[in-house]
Amino acid sequence: MKFTTQFLRYLKRLTWALIVAFMVGVHNFYKQEMDSPDSIVSSIQMDEEEEDSTPKD
Repeated sequence: MKFTTQFLRYLKRLTWALIVAFMVGVHNFYKQEMDSPDSIVSSIQMDEEEEDSTPKD
């Protein structure tokens, strides 16, 4: 009985971990599909301009 309970708890945690990993993987895949290379380059350029415009001490 105790072994069965422990096994079910392990199986539940493993299933939960796999579901979360799958959801994170799917989210990252779709986020990368939505980001075009042009938008990534423009965001990098904007960050560089913001860094350049900060006053130097």
